[in-house]
Amino acid sequence: MLIKNGTIIDGSGEKMFSSDIRIGQGTITQIGSLSPKNNEEVLDVSGLYIAPGFIDILNHSDAYITLFENPAQESLLQQGITTILMGNCGSSLAPLVDGAFINSIQKWGDTSKINVNWLSVKEYIRELNKHKFGVNLATLVGHSTVRRALVGDEEKTLTKQEEQQMNYMIESGLREGAFGVSSGLAYSHGKNANAKELRSLMRLVKKYNGLYSFHIRNEAEEFLSSINEIVALEKETKTNIQLSHLKVVEKKFWGQFKDAIDLIEKNKNIDFDVYPYNFTASVAYTFLPHWASKGGNSTLLPAIKDTEKKDKLINDMKGDSYSYADMVVAMGNISNTYFGKKIGDIAKSQNAEAEKVFLDLILASDNRLVVFSPTIDEKNVEMAIKSEKSIISSASAGYNQKHRLNGALVHPRSFGAMPKFLNKYALDEKLLSLEKAIHKITSKPAEKIGLKKRGKIKKGYFADMVIFDPKKIEDKADLNNPYRYPVGISWVLVNGKVAVENGTLKNKNGQILLRK
Repeated sequence: MLIKNGTIIDGSGEKMFSSDIRIGQGTITQIGSLSPKNNEEVLDVSGLYIAPGFIDILNHSDAYITLFENPAQESLLQQGITTILMGNCGSSLAPLVDGAFINSIQKWGDTSKINVNWLSVKEYIRELNKHKFGVNLATLVGHSTVRRALVGDEEKTLTKQEEQQMNYMIESGLREGAFGVSSGLAYSHGKNANAKELRSLMRLVKKYNGLYSFHIRNEAEEFLSSINEIVALEKETKTNIQLSHLKVVEKKFWGQFKDAIDLIEKNKNIDFDVYPYNFTASVAYTFLPHWASKGGNSTLLPAIKDTEKKDKLINDMKGDSYSYADMVVAMGNISNTYFGKKIGDIAKSQNAEAEKVFLDLILASDNRLVVFSPTIDEKNVEMAIKSEKSIISSASAGYNQKHRLNGALVHPRSFGAMPKFLNKYALDEKLLSLEKAIHKITSKPAEKIGLKKRGKIKKGYFADMVIFDPKKIEDKADLNNPYRYPVGISWVLVNGKVAVENGTLKNKNGQILLRK
């Protein structure tokens, strides 16, 4: 293929330029003023911009169980995402200890939908290679997945033997191609990891030149201390670190965000990602007092059923910083009549307190409730986007429009994160140049993850590309209708083949990527 007359934003952050691009065998073979060859497909993109394929450093298509349900990953492809990094926030699909599927992702999706025929990362990769995916796939090893498999729901410090077992499994995963490790320190099974345990894992990641991704312990009252915990661990281990979906929630804590950015910007090994929205899609139990959720379902669900403990829980919730009434039911293992409704409105219809309804819904969903919470300061989102340390992620999963039929509401970022970032923050508000914006979703995440020959429009690099109209690119998904594809993206190429043409899915040409 020969792409003619485009304006190239090459991913480096440097100024855009006009040129042609020749593609052969899935890679970029020439860049310059080029004439067509015999039998060569010519794509005239006059008036359009060409960027490297967008790289999503925080993706949950594995944990949300959409990877095998929807292998084309349309909602990602349609917004220009060509490569995703999975295994985030402590949860991955491998390695497993036994044939029973990982419980650590049941908070996000129905694990019964996957036929698990692998244990190791190597076997998982082999299974992935049997399928055709729309995007390139890379994975981290989930710390909580391995930890929970070894100790179950027990809240404890690992014994020496358990730590050795865990490190062996994780190191095997790194040897077999995983790009690093992730920890979800806010979740019940990540909370139990102490500094000694984390240091040991970080040194393993450092040994393999991998990435360590952290979902920090607390995004509210203990936000700064949670950042300081990671900073201290980095000073000891010098590990390559990514802080996942960095944010501070609830208005009374918003002022702490600048101090956190200042801390991160002083550390060369720590970067962070942010999604361009001011509301979260969060697993409901993470808002609850730790004493109730510390043992996972084995302690939380009985506590909600116990009248005395439930009353205590409601009183504690009334004293914390969260506005439960303003949260919106997004998805979960409950009747879809609740989806899209505010907790406060449901409470009013039942003549009950919002906190009680929140707990009842967690119980009814078997603790699989996900809610939207309007808890992020827009000024903090802008501050994060402008930081030299930020990478833009979707923090989402890949869906298609048919998914709306089950009634659940996905976060609009699943369909529109990248176009919204480019249109609103770069082209409209001009918080940063378009070249710098493209850098944050292409070569910067590629280098952070350790992806080879991706993230730039450069000779010899894989031909992952997004061709878009800067005057038309715009997200269309919102809270009321999140299942809407963006506009203004004319073509998406994955490994040299057209994956999307003018909104129509053409090919599934993704590759399974391994750390080398």
